[in-house]
Amino acid sequence: MKLKTKINVVSIVLTMLILISSFTGIYFLYEHVAITTEAEQLQARAMELTTAISSLEQTDGIDAVFRAYIPTDGAIIVRDADDKTLIRLQTTAEQIEFDLKENELFTEKRLNGIPYIALATPLIWPDEQVVEAKFIQPLPTITENLQRLMIILVVMTVLALIPIYLASQLLVRLIVKPVTKLTTTMEKNIQQSSFEQLPIQKSSNDEIIQMTATYNSLMAQLEDLHDKQQQFIGNASHELKTPLTVIESYAKLLNRRGTANQEVTDEALSAIINESANMKGLIEQMLALAKSAETVKMNFREIELSAFLQAIAVNFKTAYHREITVEAPVVPLVIDEAMLKQLLFIFIDNARKYSEDVIELHASVNQHVHIQIRDYGIGIPNEDLPHIFNRFYRVNKDRNRKTGGVGIGLSIATEIANRLHATIQVESEVDQGTTIHITLPLHGGDVHEA
Repeated sequence: MKLKTKINVVSIVLTMLILISSFTGIYFLYEHVAITTEAEQLQARAMELTTAISSLEQTDGIDAVFRAYIPTDGAIIVRDADDKTLIRLQTTAEQIEFDLKENELFTEKRLNGIPYIALATPLIWPDEQVVEAKFIQPLPTITENLQRLMIILVVMTVLALIPIYLASQLLVRLIVKPVTKLTTTMEKNIQQSSFEQLPIQKSSNDEIIQMTATYNSLMAQLEDLHDKQQQFIGNASHELKTPLTVIESYAKLLNRRGTANQEVTDEALSAIINESANMKGLIEQMLALAKSAETVKMNFREIELSAFLQAIAVNFKTAYHREITVEAPVVPLVIDEAMLKQLLFIFIDNARKYSEDVIELHASVNQHVHIQIRDYGIGIPNEDLPHIFNRFYRVNKDRNRKTGGVGIGLSIATEIANRLHATIQVESEVDQGTTIHITLPLHGGDVHEA
């Protein structure tokens, strides 16, 4: 069943149930009030009769008094203490009789489809004995009124369904139409591999508008991820193709000439080793990027800042034969050592790739730890600075191809900095160099205790 049909059916059924319940209550409430009113009037008549009889001194002409108070189409029956009938008056030929219920103002009974009420009141007979007078009254007008009320309520129920149906149609337009449009757009996007969004009425802020805005945001993110994926595939395929081509070329050279020429062999092996290292670094960066989105357990412990930075500098000097100077105070630092090492490695490695001069590593401590990594290389243009931490963004494709980068190292650095509660700022000037500012909490482990 479609949503449109469900809304129509549910709204009409619920409305009918509410109307039927309400009108049924009205019907029975009217019946109860009408009968109770008639009973109170009959009781008032009985009290008047009691007053009139109590003033009589003899029974002569007493029937005339009773006839003055007999209900229309009803009866009055007077019995003494021995249940002997003293007077029985009724205005109809049909015998009317039924027992009264005890401890109730009146007794109600239906005879031949017509409701009757009866009540009893004590009288002081002219001979001083106490008798009981029973008043019986039919209520045919109540039956007629109830029939008219039933017809009116049924007509009102039918007429009420018309605006309810129109209202449900309006509700369908307000709810189903946007959902249908959303479904159609989604199907179109699936079939055409597109990322079409829906227009939003900014004058409203209901749930439909929020759903549309959420859908548009989702489409925008998917489109952005799709573009980055395509860019990543192109970059990665190109970056892997280059070292594979070099490796294949030198392997074929060795296959043709063998290893008799030591100079050619050394050149080929050196090139194969270097290109294999480039591929390994590329693959490691890809894996690190994928792993950066996972939940990694933090391992905070106390380290000594100066010794930690000196050890990183020594490792780089040994691996890349580059001069790195370190200036740092001897202070304890609570940090995840492996993550901080990876964070610094990314920036120092970038400084190595894009500069030929010395790399300076400087640290200072106040309430936080401030680490600066400065190089005197080619720098970064101002228009590229806001984007360098975006995944797969590359400042210059030709420059990155020479260094083996695919634009994911700084994105990984952002992930690590977030885990360490660190902030990163970049200052750079073209052909003058780049300075990376990293600010860390001095007791980072306290932040992560749970």
